[in-house]
Amino acid sequence: MSAARHYFKAGTCSDDNLKEDITSDIAAAHGARREAESHGQHQVAGEMAKATDEYLDELNDVNNGSWRPKHA
Repeated sequence: MSAARHYFKAGTCSDDNLKEDITSDIAAAHGARREAESHGQHQVAGEMAKATDEYLDELNDVNNGSWRPKHA
């Protein structure tokens, strides 16, 4: 589902589904950051680090009940 979660009306996805989706995004962004660093692509690695932080913030929002879709 990835960023598609932001296009569904609030309440369409369960918190468990959102957490699973966001956790997957965190793992993917973290992996991409590590790979970019290992190839010397430090700008890309920085962007992936920012994405990871945003996903962590989003997961915190789900956990405290304040998550809302951005585009729905």
